[in-house]
Amino acid sequence: NVHCAAFGHPIVADSVYGVNGDATSNGGLDEAAIQESNPSRASGELQQQIADAASDKSMCVHAKSISFEHPATGEKLSFESSSPF
Repeated sequence: NVHCAAFGHPIVADSVYGVNGDATSNGGLDEAAIQESNPSRASGELQQQIADAASDKSMCVHAKSISFEHPATGEKLSFESSSPF
């Protein structure tokens, strides 16, 4: 979760590393470092609006797609899934 927060994509409803979480915001990176590494991230205002809308929800993480090499065979595997919510 801290890694997502550090590049400007905090996980919605994460009470530690999310917007207004207990830990240092953005994984401890300053705004300039995040803007340089990820200029397309959601604005702080949008992130706050999302956090406010999800304040009574539990944390949910979903990957639309994921690809990786199988550790034993080296075969490239790819999976896609629509959002469950």
